Amino acid sequence: MSITRSNQAAPSGLLTVAGKELTDHLTNWTFLAFALLLIVVCILPFQQGLGGYHATARAYAAGPAITPWGVEEFGSSLPNAADVYTRLPGELSTVGAILAIAMGFDLISRERQTGSLKLLLVRPIFRDEIITGKALGGLFALTSLVFAGLAASLGFLLVDGIVPDMDALVSILLFALATVAFLAFYFCLALTISTVVPRTGKAFLYALVVLFIFTALVPTASAVAKDVVVGAHPLPGASPAERGDYQARLGLLESVATVFSPQWNYELVAKSVLEPRLTSYSFIEGSITYLPYDETARPTDALARFWQNVLVLFTAPFVLFGIAYIAFQRMDVR
Repeated sequence: MSITRSNQAAPSGLLTVAGKELTDHLTNWTFLAFALLLIVVCILPFQQGLGGYHATARAYAAGPAITPWGVEEFGSSLPNAADVYTRLPGELSTVGAILAIAMGFDLISRERQTGSLKLLLVRPIFRDEIITGKALGGLFALTSLVFAGLAASLGFLLVDGIVPDMDALVSILLFALATVAFLAFYFCLALTISTVVPRTGKAFLYALVVLFIFTALVPTASAVAKDVVVGAHPLPGASPAERGDYQARLGLLESVATVFSPQWNYELVAKSVLEPRLTSYSFIEGSITYLPYDETARPTDALARFWQNVLVLFTAPFVLFGIAYIAFQRMDVR
């Protein structure tokens, strides 16, 4: 008798697979080792952020200082608790991507290689429940890791006497969600490769090649394209039209390169929600532009300002999962 949706509780198989995958990840030594490495890597930039916060607080408390060059204000505004996290995106973008790939590259290929996938498919579990459950289990594990680290860091801030206001809490929460979306991208990428490639060794190699393309090849190609497509920087005596044309070409190249670089895209979104006054971030030229100090901005302003990057960051994992879903449904496991 064939099993149909009518005689099986629809969510039972999905929850079973998702729960098993979540347990496997949280008890896997590879996941725990990379999670520990991720925490260790984030300690130093977090400590540097704390140092910067306290330095800004001391400068603000000291007020204007009289110097031989006049009155200078070293701390013109109160420090923001979200500033403590501004150095983390750069570290998370590399180690986090490796962690997500290590979690997903063998989810399907390992079971195909060992033959356990055939045994799983003869049970009263549908194919869509298997691939969706594996994806949810991995995403739940990554989300648990991110928010556990977030809770620990907020507890450390409170112990250190730093109480975030509502805007800072929203910024930190949005930063955590952006981090989850970034990790989900590389996890779904590895899951897709694991579904298409039948051998774990090749799946891991292909995932590393794609990671190399995103982290090294795209930035290098962007730098080369700047010289070829954008051209040299206008001379000091150039006309406003020439400067505007140069900035327009550079902005277009920057936007395209950022969209095709998950690391750059994540860092831009994460840095903008942590510092809503950020108006532009040029990875190619290394320049940053902020709003004037007399203008304030809310975390939602950053999302509106860089909505294209936010859209790409949060939709790319769904696109990759859709590819993995279709490939798994069409897979021949005989």
